[in-house]
Amino acid sequence: MGNVPKLYVDPDLCTECDDCISAMPDVFRHVEGEEVAEVYNLEVDESKKPQIEKVMEECPGQAILWEE
Repeated sequence: MGNVPKLYVDPDLCTECDDCISAMPDVFRHVEGEEVAEVYNLEVDESKKPQIEKVMEECPGQAILWEE
């Protein structure tokens, strides 16, 4: 099975709610010295894509995006 497409957190849209970090700490973490999240694990198995999409949909700032 392959990896999911690359995704990222737009820091300008991030509301600092930590929902993504709580839901998927193996994919998201805090940016050191800032109050926003980031994607740090780009090698996410495709089996986690539904969970990632759920986190994306529930993000209050709609800050988690697929790279084009």
